[in-house]
Amino acid sequence: MFRFSLQKVLDYRTQLEEQAKMELAKALHVQLTREKAVRDLREVIAVHTSALEGKTDVTPADLWLWRVYKERLEMDILMAEEDLRQAAAEVARRRDTVVARSTDRKLLDKLKSNQATRHAREESLKEQKQNDEMAVVRHGAGHGA
Repeated sequence: MFRFSLQKVLDYRTQLEEQAKMELAKALHVQLTREKAVRDLREVIAVHTSALEGKTDVTPADLWLWRVYKERLEMDILMAEEDLRQAAAEVARRRDTVVARSTDRKLLDKLKSNQATRHAREESLKEQKQNDEMAVVRHGAGHGA
């Protein structure tokens, strides 16, 4: 029976890979949330711009309030875009980690597969050798009588 001597290491690397995949999924979720925040802020500006353009009785105070509000929204967008850039960078780091851990695991998987194949071949050769020896013994016993 084949027993891979590095099975615990392979199991650990598999666990690390799964953990990295979960961390990537979390980072992707954060990125999507931040993308939505940027879109929502831009939508707020568009809606309020349309509302202001549709008004007929705009006062200087309305314009001043809108300008101040729009500036604040634009600052919020800039901050949200920076958060989004950071989230995208985190996703890239997490993706690189998943690839590296997957590569580590795949190397051990390949080693295990090669060793299992070699073990099966050696077992087959032993069995063939035993069969050949048994055939020689039987054949020799049949001629000696």
